[in-house]
Amino acid sequence: MRVRDLMNTEPAVISPEQGLDKGLALMADRKNRHLMVVDEASNVVGILSDQDMSMVYDPWQMTETRWKTITVKEVMSPNPVTIGSNATIEEAARILLREAVSALPVVDNGQLVGALSDRDFTRHFAQGGDRGG
Repeated sequence: MRVRDLMNTEPAVISPEQGLDKGLALMADRKNRHLMVVDEASNVVGILSDQDMSMVYDPWQMTETRWKTITVKEVMSPNPVTIGSNATIEEAARILLREAVSALPVVDNGQLVGALSDRDFTRHFAQGGDRGG
């Protein structure tokens, strides 16, 4: 099985210049824990995860204004490890474990074509995928 068979083909994307308020709203709207951060040329420059956002959350200082003034690029994980859509899911799983990340941007020919997360694997197996004989 290949990455293209499991990946989300419509990943949520955000600009590094946008505020965390936009990231939080997009995560909530898409029910997603990861946003692919892309620049003006559609190059993947980072990933913004719920974990990244939790690292800056301070309940005593995080006002609505503060969420707007902190940019995605200040919090994102830059230069993420990527994978191609033709890679095997075994290779993807090894990368997720080795790099201790929960999502990978899927990039073909320099362009973002999807995202693959640990939840995609969970969904696949929960739906009876790869039931050996």
